[in-house]
Amino acid sequence: MRGKDIAALTVGLNLVGGIIAGLLVGYFVDWGAENWFGVKTSPWGLLIFFFIGIISGFRNAYRDMKRLED
Repeated sequence: MRGKDIAALTVGLNLVGGIIAGLLVGYFVDWGAENWFGVKTSPWGLLIFFFIGIISGFRNAYRDMKRLED
């Protein structure tokens, strides 16, 4: 693979990775709050971190796309 191909692959990985990371963090926030503190936060932690993951994934993908243009 050439350099631009690998850089283009990272754009997709940033999108998917940000969303998956947000979902995992949100799930464990809800799980931890319920098991450690006895507070029912589900599904709010999952939803909040899901949207944070979407935003960060698109932000990182945008930065990579800008880098590819140069």
